[in-house]
Amino acid sequence: MKFADKKIIIGLIVLILGAIVLKKMFWVSEAPIPAVEKNTIETNSTVFGTGTLEAEEIVILAPKTTAKIQNLYADEGDMVHAGQVLAVMEPSELTAALHEGEASIAKSRSQLSAAKAALKDLKAKAHLADQTLERYRELLKGGFVTQAEYDSAYASAQSASAQLESGHENIKLLTLDVEKSGAAAAAQRLKIDDLSLRSPFDAKVISKNGEVGSTISAGSAVFRLVNPKTYWVKLYIDERQSRKVKVAQSATITLRSYPDQTFEAHVARIGSESDRVTEERIVYLAFKQLPAELYLGEQAEAYIHISDSLGEKR
Repeated sequence: MKFADKKIIIGLIVLILGAIVLKKMFWVSEAPIPAVEKNTIETNSTVFGTGTLEAEEIVILAPKTTAKIQNLYADEGDMVHAGQVLAVMEPSELTAALHEGEASIAKSRSQLSAAKAALKDLKAKAHLADQTLERYRELLKGGFVTQAEYDSAYASAQSASAQLESGHENIKLLTLDVEKSGAAAAAQRLKIDDLSLRSPFDAKVISKNGEVGSTISAGSAVFRLVNPKTYWVKLYIDERQSRKVKVAQSATITLRSYPDQTFEAHVARIGSESDRVTEERIVYLAFKQLPAELYLGEQAEAYIHISDSLGEKR
């Protein structure tokens, strides 16, 4: 066989093999595709989001007036109880003002006691003057006293009555002084009591801003406290997925400090305003059981479990 004939035969074999390969690669089955009835199929799906660990109840303990820290009874990380005193500020001039107020109360009370004792004498004198005037009136009718003597008795009775009325007014004024002094002293006591900074609920101290002797401005925090029962995740989800999310839906949370562990949660609140820049909606997830250690601001990821409609029956 000539060399040219061999080349032709080999070429035909290659063409046949190529045709077989192409048929296997591009051959499409002509079997009919079964029809699928259109209906609504409910299936579990999720909405993913990222966010941070926050808390619903965070408060600061701050003095109402600028003062120095006199004593500290807690530190960052401590667990404290409702009503527990965490710090006491120096009372400075408040104590002196309270002592002055208490002295004023004592003086007013002493004056009031003296006025009440004097009032008894004035009542007795007024009563005696009235009796004398009545007797002189009868004696004047019988001609046993002169008109001048009667007029003198009348003047004495009028004077005694005026003094008695003045005594009553003096007691009213002194009573008001006692009440005002008492109110002023009570206000000073409240101010001094405000220098004791107390926890409003069972809490964890998340920051302490000062040491004994530090001067703290009015309204500036000495402590920041968090209610550990109110930890939740502030989650950001895509607006396009937000309509699927409802309050009470279950969720799973992964915290950055617990990368291999998930925590069960539920949707506690859905924000009513979206972020205009990131086009995200805020969703708050509450833990079903809180982890042992939590840190505000920690990064978190979560999946919200929803029911997603895949089709509509027509």
